[in-house]
Amino acid sequence: MNVMRKIATALRGSVRESAEVVIDANAIRIFEQEILDAEQGLARSKQQLSYVIAERVQIERSTSALQEQVKGREAQTAKALETNNETLAHELAEDILEKETLINEHQGASQALSTREKNLTKTIQRAAQQVKMFRRELSVARATESAHKASKIVDNHTSGVTTNINDLQTSLQRIKQNQQRVDDVSDAATVIENDIGENSLDKKIEDAGLGSKTTDIQAILARVRQ
Repeated sequence: MNVMRKIATALRGSVRESAEVVIDANAIRIFEQEILDAEQGLARSKQQLSYVIAERVQIERSTSALQEQVKGREAQTAKALETNNETLAHELAEDILEKETLINEHQGASQALSTREKNLTKTIQRAAQQVKMFRRELSVARATESAHKASKIVDNHTSGVTTNINDLQTSLQRIKQNQQRVDDVSDAATVIENDIGENSLDKKIEDAGLGSKTTDIQAILARVRQ
């Protein structure tokens, strides 16, 4: 039983390691998606804020209307009292009381919405700044990743160029060696021909100045002088 539990633990560890490898390999893509999710959340929050503002404005507009109605009822109550119409004045006073109660409720609701609006605005502004910062960090991360990829390409290319240059140098050295070998063989053949070839004796006589064209010319000139 203990063995099976250890195997299960090992499998969970393997799954976790595999998940971490996938996460690391797609870190920038995941980061970008998280930013997109945050931006969508901001959009929804802004929409909610617009609802809060609209509700506050409607309540304030309704409050202003009630306040105007109260002023009208107070004027009517005053006239009823002037005409000693106590019953009408009492009814108008009751209506004023109801409207003032409603006004107080609206003002409380408006104050609560105003507070919520301010808090939500601050939260959205703070979150928007953070998302902008993360957007900048995403650009830096992408640029860094591109630089790393470019560096690898350059390194591989440089390595290939170095290999090609080394191959060229080796080939050139081999060509020069082969050409030098051909020259050496040619020079050796010339030396051998001069030393043991059929014309080697004539060459030696010529080198000694005997039987050369110059010698023959000198002999003719000597003969003519006689």
